[in-house]
Amino acid sequence: MEFLAAGGSGTESIDGLVDSQLLLLQQDGELPEPGLLEGKLPAAVVDDKGRLVGVIGEKECIQALAAENSSLRDAEIDLKAIMDSAEDLMCISDGSGAKLRISPSAEKLYGTAAQELVGKNVRDLERNGIYFPSATRLAIEKKARVTVTQVTKSDRKLMVTANPIINGAGEIVRVVSISKDITDLHQLEQELENTKEMMEKYEKELSELRKVNLDDYEIIGNSKAMQGLLQLATKVAAVDSTVLILGESGVGKELVAKLIHGESKRRDGPFIKINCGAIPETLLESELFGYDKGAFTGANREGKPGLMELAHKGTLFLDEIAELPLNLQVKLLRVLQEQEIVRVGGVKPIKVDIRIITATNRDIEQMVEEGTFRRDLYYRLNVVPIPVPPLRERREDIPALVHHFLQRFSQKYSRSRQITPEAMELLFNYSWPGNVRELENIIERIVVTSDSSQITVDDLPAELQHGDRKTKKVVVNGIIPLKMATEAVEEQLIRRAMERYKSTYKAARALGINQSTVVRKVQKYLKNGTG
Repeated sequence: MEFLAAGGSGTESIDGLVDSQLLLLQQDGELPEPGLLEGKLPAAVVDDKGRLVGVIGEKECIQALAAENSSLRDAEIDLKAIMDSAEDLMCISDGSGAKLRISPSAEKLYGTAAQELVGKNVRDLERNGIYFPSATRLAIEKKARVTVTQVTKSDRKLMVTANPIINGAGEIVRVVSISKDITDLHQLEQELENTKEMMEKYEKELSELRKVNLDDYEIIGNSKAMQGLLQLATKVAAVDSTVLILGESGVGKELVAKLIHGESKRRDGPFIKINCGAIPETLLESELFGYDKGAFTGANREGKPGLMELAHKGTLFLDEIAELPLNLQVKLLRVLQEQEIVRVGGVKPIKVDIRIITATNRDIEQMVEEGTFRRDLYYRLNVVPIPVPPLRERREDIPALVHHFLQRFSQKYSRSRQITPEAMELLFNYSWPGNVRELENIIERIVVTSDSSQITVDDLPAELQHGDRKTKKVVVNGIIPLKMATEAVEEQLIRRAMERYKSTYKAARALGINQSTVVRKVQKYLKNGTG
């Protein structure tokens, strides 16, 4: 101090000018802890080259410490304000996991006052069930930032991020964690998930309900012919193309139409059927197209929409389309081309959004050639033809159909009925000119009239018991030796029986002869190459 008072220059080295016991402080260094300065003041302040630049006495030290304490108090106030007002929970722990500071919101989230948590180690808090897992513990173990979903004892869900503070020696000195309450978000996600599951459940139930509606007219069949038909019908259902369903009476053409509608995007719209051959020609036009008020004597004064209007956004099924009169064929063609109709007695076109499916049991191509059915309409209707095979051509489906109808009518009439193998064989071999409808009617009749729970051959109608005698006549077109004719018929019967049954035992039962006879005839006609 005397040196500076005497006008000494700060650019001169302090070496040799001061007592070696004098405390030297670096100009840019931090002020030591107060305990280290006790009894060592004044102290010399030197620059990085050891030149004296000043002296600190007790007064200067007190002023510096006061300023530092003031700064620390300000920082303390700021930190407390941040932790108290922060929406998220903040926590500061030391390197061992002991909590040093924690936001007051801890009580709401953990069910324990913040003051009670200070000083506690996170591992103890985990063991005591305050929360799990501890992000602070994981951050200490991994020496890295971690984010976890934490569950508290008050059943809150928190998303916690813990960040370790590491000093120059690689030691963790502090861990700062921030916890965000995501309970409501988690509940919302759970509600959304529950809603999704409920929606899927309702969709499934709606689908099942739609299936139940179609099950009343279910198409039964595992034969190759029926599987191919169902695949085609399902494929066609996805588009709005017109479909012409072909087949004999009773094969189930309407069921195929309902299947197409039920599997289409129009399934929630109406399915309306009209039999073109069952309504008098004079009424058919007004039924299909509707009529305006005053269109004819006896008409509704307000007019009436036709079935085509009622089928809007749905499907119109025109059964027996071949019976549609020529004048109405022209109007139907316009509907297909323009998607609009004009009511009887009206002049204003009405737009309709309908899919048209038609069906017939007649040779409609022959009718086109004869001029009784419009060629242009035929091409419009026949975009996708679906032939339905007669029951006699898919006999392998008969047992399934029999059991299906037995179950339905047994339930309907509260009568449990089973069928014997012998009765089933007769049903299997019958030609079924009325197809599935005839089979359904016969099963219903048997369930109603039979006295026993077992349906036997005696319970079957006479035409089934005696076979198709009327349809089994051999047509004779010329005169040939009787033996030759007998062998020709015999060969055909053996060949057909083996093709169908693939077994000499079953073929023998069907033909009413011994199995040994069938074996002998097979050797004669099929393996010797005759015929």
